[in-house]
Amino acid sequence: MKWKRLEWLLLALVFGLAACSGQTAANPAPLTPYPTLDGIQVARGREVYTQRCASCHGQNAEGAPNWATPGPDGALYLAPPHDDTGHTWHHSDRVLYMTIREGMGDPLRSDAPLRMPPFGDTLSDADIRALIVYVRSLWSEEHRLYQWRETLKDFAPTPTPPP
Repeated sequence: MKWKRLEWLLLALVFGLAACSGQTAANPAPLTPYPTLDGIQVARGREVYTQRCASCHGQNAEGAPNWATPGPDGALYLAPPHDDTGHTWHHSDRVLYMTIREGMGDPLRSDAPLRMPPFGDTLSDADIRALIVYVRSLWSEEHRLYQWRETLKDFAPTPTPPP
């Protein structure tokens, strides 16, 4: 129900902006249902990925071998892929941003060690955002659209840490 309301709101906004910019409603500018991929952001994100993420998630974002199999303790999974075969595209931009910045523990065991280290002290806000754009570039159009809808449902500004 909320999604339908948001779609109508966005549609009204588009037509309102078109009217204000001199565009006619009969000839609106083409819209993409999700953000386009900025080539500069993708390239920067690929650099960050290669430097910080590839050692665990694979050079081509394929994930660690046997990533879907629990470790010896029955809980710790290895690094998942970030391409279409993984589950990264299920998460909103906010969740991806916070996971990269804060690291990730086992959500069912608060006393467990972090499964992914935090990068908030080593990556800038811009680098984290570029990394998300790069990972997004690895997904199919269908998964990018799904992820964008998740982002819209979970919209909250991500905090920018002080420099």
